[in-house]
Amino acid sequence: MIKEKLMFLNKHQQQILEGKSGRGPQKAMEILQAMGEARGAEKMVEISYAHLMPPDVMFFPFGRQGKWGQELMRDLIQDIDHLSVPATIEPKFVDLNIAKQLEFSEDEIQEMNQVMGSAVRFYEKLGVIPTYSALPFFVYPGKLNQHVSIAESISILWYNTMFGSRCERDDGVVSLSAAITGCVPEVGMHLPQNRYAQVIARIKDELKVNDFVDSDFDALSLAISRRTKERIPVISNLPHSVGQSYTKLKHLLATIAVESGLPLLHVVGITPEAPTLEIALGPHHKVEEILIGEQEIREAYDIACTARENHIDYVLLGCPHVTMQEFMEIIKIIDGKKVHPNVKFIISTTKLFRDTASDMGYLDILKKAGVIITDSMCIAFAGTRVNGTIATNSIKGAFFYSGFDQTKASPVWFGSTKECTHAAIEGKWIGGGKYGCS
Repeated sequence: MIKEKLMFLNKHQQQILEGKSGRGPQKAMEILQAMGEARGAEKMVEISYAHLMPPDVMFFPFGRQGKWGQELMRDLIQDIDHLSVPATIEPKFVDLNIAKQLEFSEDEIQEMNQVMGSAVRFYEKLGVIPTYSALPFFVYPGKLNQHVSIAESISILWYNTMFGSRCERDDGVVSLSAAITGCVPEVGMHLPQNRYAQVIARIKDELKVNDFVDSDFDALSLAISRRTKERIPVISNLPHSVGQSYTKLKHLLATIAVESGLPLLHVVGITPEAPTLEIALGPHHKVEEILIGEQEIREAYDIACTARENHIDYVLLGCPHVTMQEFMEIIKIIDGKKVHPNVKFIISTTKLFRDTASDMGYLDILKKAGVIITDSMCIAFAGTRVNGTIATNSIKGAFFYSGFDQTKASPVWFGSTKECTHAAIEGKWIGGGKYGCS
């Protein structure tokens, strides 16, 4: 009988496992050890930062899900009075101040207030940085080869791709366990040999990427991820100007994160581990090359647009959170105008961006126009409760709202920030984008 090789734990990690730091840290180390041994890890690596996704804050904190989230966290957080590394946190499930407008009942709102409220107070007491955003890299940027634990789809991609940090697709339990213990199993993206590209996605010259609007990057992302599937892609022939815009990169990475589940992609000349195509590929010399052109972009729009009637009930922007560049684009269109009386136009952003927008006078303009502005909440999850036709500039959001299924109760119009803002004013989808739906 062959004896199974166990993970190596250093003295400090072994003491945690033996319960010398309390039951909570012990439980966290048990989880990490079990995960590591199941995946063949030889040892743990120390992390310098974690981004948390606690289910009692993020995942439908009412009803059965709310009870499940509380019970799941209960064992982990006992005996915990601090974390081992700096940590940020995901958005709250919903801003309770606008929950009624997203069709939640009074009972659900009261229950969410109890579940989320107690959880938020506890995590902030632990010293968690209260970012409440899927864009924590604006607050806590990573470094090349730095090991981190991230529980958020676009953030996992951003830290691996844009910073060259090393992180797996950790879930809420693993990221909290890592923040408690200060370590994770050395598996997957933590190992350099697993980070090379496995397929080339080449942008055809016919695709004028410098003329793209924001939603075109979502469509490009969907087109690539549907063809590369679970293989790490390296994108070639993408203009360097794309790497100079956080908003463009947000739209590019968010869709791949959800559609393919990939933790990493490379972009030649833009991302730190892909200065050249050859370096990004490493030992993978003969790989498939896929071509992305105008037809593939149009097909992606057709997948995301499930609405067939042009009236609009909701415009939901902020999956991931609206950036300052997007705020500026909305202001140019809506200043001096009004949201259509049959439309609820909701913008979800970070507290940082909301405060900045307020300082610039944008919030006064938006409120006068009838726009609802919220921060620190997940418009993707909360928006799944509404019934009616939704317009969004996010394919990630479109997937959560409709599942790309035309039979769902909330059909989606997907298009640019400009198109969505005009739809909010007119009360109907007009379209007009080069590749988009109309």
